[in-house]
Amino acid sequence: MTTEKQEFASLSPEERQSIIVEKVNATGRVVAATLAQEFGVSEDSIRRDLRDLSEAGLVQRFHGGASRLVTPALDFHRRETVGAGEKQLIGRAAAAAIPEGATLLVDSSTTVIHFLRSLPPTLSVRIITTAVDVAAAALDHPLAEVIMIGGRLGRLTRNATGAGAIEAIRALKADYCILGTCGVDNNLMVRADDFDDAYLKATMIKASNKTLLLATAEKLGQIATYEVAPVSVVSTLFTSNHDNAILKRIEELGVDVELS
Repeated sequence: MTTEKQEFASLSPEERQSIIVEKVNATGRVVAATLAQEFGVSEDSIRRDLRDLSEAGLVQRFHGGASRLVTPALDFHRRETVGAGEKQLIGRAAAAAIPEGATLLVDSSTTVIHFLRSLPPTLSVRIITTAVDVAAAALDHPLAEVIMIGGRLGRLTRNATGAGAIEAIRALKADYCILGTCGVDNNLMVRADDFDDAYLKATMIKASNKTLLLATAEKLGQIATYEVAPVSVVSTLFTSNHDNAILKRIEELGVDVELS
């Protein structure tokens, strides 16, 4: 082992991650296998570093490495205030579609928070989620039974991910999956900015009889890194986007569209 590798191998994870961020910002992207060789550590260690940096909003993960963020990620509470009026209208429309006694599998999304706040207080529902903010908002509903699935919490998405959460969701059969999205691209694919979140959303869809997708206007036609599922799996799209071209294509796939 060279002197440089020996020095790198003695670094703490925090010191190593600081150097990784510098490399990403300088070169635009890094590859996990190359970093493992440079630092003299296992690829598993590097993957943990990249996951931690991604959750802290410092890099964008991709399979086998990470890249520079195109734009800084907003934290969850700041995102909740952006376009709050629009999100409230979408959330209210989606909440009106929920019947008495329904079991809802709810993902982490600021628009979904507005949906929960719009559920009628006389409506009895069961809410299952992996997201701490969703669970907290659901607890404010007087008749909601709230079940939270645990796991490793992501700082940006503020929800639990990992094998335990995935297996727990696979064992469920919910009436509705209530889903937010980072984008629906021009190929009509629902997408997410976080790898673990994308996989979690896809699992929630499969565990539910119907999926309601809540998307603000700018999310239609928006590209995000990771594929979740084709929009054709969605039962109803709730949006404020009035772009007839993309909405017509979505409706042709058999998806109901509700405009706010």
